[in-house]
Amino acid sequence: MQRALEGRRQRRKRDTASAREALLTAAQEIFARDGFSGARVDDIARHAGCNKALIFHYYDDKLGLYQALMLRTKRHLFTHFEETFDRIFSGEGGGVTAERMRTFAAECLGLLFDLYAEHPQTGRILAWEAAEGWQTFVGCAPSMPDTMSQRAVALLERAQVAGIVRAELDARLLLTTLISLPLIHLISLPRFAVMFPDADFTSPAAVAHAREQITDVVLCGILSLATPDANPIPPSCSSRAARAPSEKEA
Repeated sequence: MQRALEGRRQRRKRDTASAREALLTAAQEIFARDGFSGARVDDIARHAGCNKALIFHYYDDKLGLYQALMLRTKRHLFTHFEETFDRIFSGEGGGVTAERMRTFAAECLGLLFDLYAEHPQTGRILAWEAAEGWQTFVGCAPSMPDTMSQRAVALLERAQVAGIVRAELDARLLLTTLISLPLIHLISLPRFAVMFPDADFTSPAAVAHAREQITDVVLCGILSLATPDANPIPPSCSSRAARAPSEKEA
């Protein structure tokens, strides 16, 4: 009897987890298609293959479902950012150097590019938010402390003191610029395709190329030309500088 009861409890847990995941997946699709204001609970439930009552049972209302979706995305990003931060800057050898700053910035930009490229619905949801003044997101901001943002700003400020990052840059604006560029680029691909119809912007190779180029531009723009490291700027920037014409050639 006890074994049968435990088996039923486990099945209920699996059914609950499955229903929650189906609702979140469906919500991501519908919110990306229609935005928060235009999304309908009936559409989400139908897309998930679930009874509409489950949305209210698990998430209270449409806003609760939206908040759960935003929180899942934020947790995913913060977990990976913190893992990257700790791997690069932990231990006795974790001091701030130009090489470590390059690695950290490149990996964080890559993480954002990968998220929006692999989950384009997330980018479209954030595009809807931007179009609506971020009102819904601000109103139901996930209850998660922005410790990673604070750590990143503190890291940039330390790098400025060390002469690695340009001292005249605002660390907070620098961080917000870094996290915005991948999203802006990837949600703008249809526009770029109209501007340059003969160019490839959407293939995996094109996205990888854009990721590399944007990372290169960012690093060349934020790192000081006179850092304590022997190789203060990315090789691509150095190679272009080496190919620049001399005064005699100009």
